[in-house]
Amino acid sequence: MKIIILLILFLISQNLLATESMRNCMLLPIVDGVDNKLGFKVFEDIENYIKEGSWCTYKSNSELINILGQYSKNLESHLGNKDVLKVIADKTKAGTMIRVTLQLEIGATNIKVEIIGENGEDLYFKEQTQLKSNDTSLISQIIKNWLDVYEKTIPYDGRVKGVLGDQFTIDIGKKSHIYNGSEITIERLVSKRQHPLLKEITDFQSEKIANAKVFDVSDTQAQAKVIDYEGKKKLRLEDWVKVKTSQQKKAIETLSYPEKDKEDFGKLGTIGFFLNAGSGSVIQTGASEKSINGTLYGLDIDTEFWATRNYWFGFEFGKKLGKYSKDQGTFVTDPFSNSTNNSTTKVKLGYKYLPMGFFYGPQVDAFMGYANYNYGLSNNTNDGYTEFTFSGLLLGAKGSLPIFESTRIYLIFDFLLTSSYKEKVAVFGTDESSSGYHLEFGAQYNYAPNITLSGGLSVLSNKANFLAGTKEEQFKDVSAKVGTIFTF
Repeated sequence: MKIIILLILFLISQNLLATESMRNCMLLPIVDGVDNKLGFKVFEDIENYIKEGSWCTYKSNSELINILGQYSKNLESHLGNKDVLKVIADKTKAGTMIRVTLQLEIGATNIKVEIIGENGEDLYFKEQTQLKSNDTSLISQIIKNWLDVYEKTIPYDGRVKGVLGDQFTIDIGKKSHIYNGSEITIERLVSKRQHPLLKEITDFQSEKIANAKVFDVSDTQAQAKVIDYEGKKKLRLEDWVKVKTSQQKKAIETLSYPEKDKEDFGKLGTIGFFLNAGSGSVIQTGASEKSINGTLYGLDIDTEFWATRNYWFGFEFGKKLGKYSKDQGTFVTDPFSNSTNNSTTKVKLGYKYLPMGFFYGPQVDAFMGYANYNYGLSNNTNDGYTEFTFSGLLLGAKGSLPIFESTRIYLIFDFLLTSSYKEKVAVFGTDESSSGYHLEFGAQYNYAPNITLSGGLSVLSNKANFLAGTKEEQFKDVSAKVGTIFTF
């Protein structure tokens, strides 16, 4: 009898500790600030979209109607109350609640989507934009795009719902692309990380518990057995289940792009590492013209930190090494050669405009900051070469456009709004004017949720004028660059 009582208490305690899966979702009523007719149409469209998908087990809102009946007079404010949301989650057994808010204006609609945890306050996802239209189909499409992005941020495919020794039950089945023989890993949540400004949950820290293999699958459930444990810890209810990538590929006959192991989308920024190689030239014109050129090799590091979804701060540093030799003209030193150590430093503050309100859709960035271009040529005053520097305020723009689901093209242009020219050793003296610009274009491939492969062509030009424009010095680099961008 005591054993039975202890078992009952154990099961009760397990239920009290259990939390609902992020893949158990419900759509809250959509209000539009007017008569909610437009909100209701969007609600029907989004609800059908979620039900037809496989990433979320949709919770019916029939219980929700009863709960919110007493709040009908001020529904919008109550949908923003964490205590009300917690009650809704408890009653409907939803792990996440999708809250869509619409604000109608003449010829425009403000759209905001938030994904909220079962405690009524954890914010897993947030996007908002203004659409220059009141068309319900366009509004719904933007929301669907955002939900597609959110689905990739869920840190697991399923969860453990029952344990019997080394065998266990999983709360997903065939509809979630799992099948007999699927290899899976079991992980356990350790901690969550929240963005300091956006207040979103940006990262989930977990530890690996075991490797396992599925041996029985129904439409909505699966049975699996542990192959080996990572350490001494055993399985628990609500542990995370991740289906290995190769197993998902076997279950899906056609994929539009390679799908990798689920990694958490970063929401703090990006860092890119690039190798580049190309040609560099220095052209001097005046009473006579002479030029030198050579092959340059280098490394670039480009970072971008997101303060909000629109505002960002960036830092860029590049280094190039090479040797110039005579191209044309007359030189005192014969044969002529000059080694160089060039560097680029940029500090940028930018604004990201999202034409479709979709972060991973088309993007247009405008930015300003400071740039320093240093050409570290070896001193040779007889032929007129030393270390030259161009620096000043920077102004620029960047456009990025997806052309396939995982591929996008980009174009960057920036120039020195104010340019300062300096020489390490006096060669030409003080300039009368100087200028510089940078142009880059290329393509990027989304290899994984937080890894992007990038390749492009970069053109950098800086020049200074002397003696009322009768003498000029121009530096020009053209290089191919390839690298990887990590989102964190």
